[in-house]
Amino acid sequence: MSRVSPHVSARMGLPRRSVQLTRGAGRRAAARNVHPLIGLDTGDRPVHLTPADGHVLAVAPAGMGTTTLLRTLGAQALAAGLHVDILDAHMSEHEWARGLDRVTHAEEPDQIVRHLTGLAKQARGRAAAGVPGPARLVLVENHGTTDVLLNHQLDPRPDGVALDALTAVLAHGLQAGIQVVLTCAAVPPSFGHIARDLCRTRLLIDPDTHTWHNAGVPGEPYPPGEPYPPGEPVSPGLWHHLTPDDTRLLQAADLGEEDAAAYARRTPDDHRRRFAARTTKETHR
Repeated sequence: MSRVSPHVSARMGLPRRSVQLTRGAGRRAAARNVHPLIGLDTGDRPVHLTPADGHVLAVAPAGMGTTTLLRTLGAQALAAGLHVDILDAHMSEHEWARGLDRVTHAEEPDQIVRHLTGLAKQARGRAAAGVPGPARLVLVENHGTTDVLLNHQLDPRPDGVALDALTAVLAHGLQAGIQVVLTCAAVPPSFGHIARDLCRTRLLIDPDTHTWHNAGVPGEPYPPGEPYPPGEPVSPGLWHHLTPDDTRLLQAADLGEEDAAAYARRTPDDHRRRFAARTTKETHR
């Protein structure tokens, strides 16, 4: 794994090495848009997570920033007034969200399946009625949760298998105001339909050939024979961001545990007011 210094990043056309949500370019970019900031691309252009981006599949090896990605998006979603659901079989990755309003934790395997089953029923009903509910962001942590999705079955009812319930949430959730960010270390074969059909946005770090060809182009497998993306260094938070309309590299925004808890407690207008006041002050200099 190669590490990239800021001056090398500039020379190679890579994003800046660090994007902090509480200061600098990251803070300014987040303050200008109500939607959560994913990160900054090679031109320091902000990349936000909007409802139009659909569900997100983020695939990266351990230690490359999937938990940081979920934490940073979740804190911003809470600050914007959304409800956040955290599915985390590891039970220790998101302590920052303990005790916060509008957060639902699902951690035990049965609890995860029950929660997904409830969301699937809610998504189907609201989609059929054409009446979305309050916006919510569902964060699916990598560590252990993928195994639950693949292997745990609560009962033989429809959606009693975790992966079936998740598929229903993905298929109907956007019409119901539910957006999902799903993380995993690799794309299991059973996730093929999710990667191809149900996640409009993909975030990839150091994908193997299988992952690149199954998740490299939203909506369809990457064309056979097309080369793996050459030459990009591998660094935590440095993601390939792929949608049907665009492909780019970005450095994900970062929030530590304490900062995330504080950020999530903001009212939806807090950071915008602070940014507006600072901008006005600088304008008068």
